[in-house]
Amino acid sequence: MLPSQHRLKHMKDYEILYQEGRFVGANLLGLKIWKIDPEKYPRRKYSVGDLKIGFVVSVKVSKKAVERNRLKRQMREVVRLLLKENRIQPGYLMAFMASPNMLGKDYQEIEQNITFVLRKARVLV
Repeated sequence: MLPSQHRLKHMKDYEILYQEGRFVGANLLGLKIWKIDPEKYPRRKYSVGDLKIGFVVSVKVSKKAVERNRLKRQMREVVRLLLKENRIQPGYLMAFMASPNMLGKDYQEIEQNITFVLRKARVLV
C-alpha cells in the first residue's frame, strides 16, 4: 500500500492531471504526468514537494475485477519500493494506466516497464 501522502485520491486531481499532463507510453502501460504548479490551482493546496500517484486499470483491460485489482496491486508494489528507495523525484502528479497487453505478465516485466516509463519521463533518480 502506498503511504497516504503519495496517493492520488480525489477525482478533481485526476481531472487536472488528464487536462494538464503529458503522456509517456511503453509496451505494457502509459503514464500521465504533470509537474505541479501551485499558482495554477491555489485551492488544491499543492506544494512543489508533493508527489501524488494513482493507478488506472479500466474495464477494457479485463472485465474481471480480480484481474484488474491484481494488476493494480502489482503496479502499486513496484512504485512503493521505488518510493522507499527515494528514486522518484517529488513535485509531480502521475497516473499509471495499464494496457490490455499487461494481463498475464509477471512482476519483473511490470517492474521493467514502470522503471522504463519513469526513466523516459525523466523523474527516476
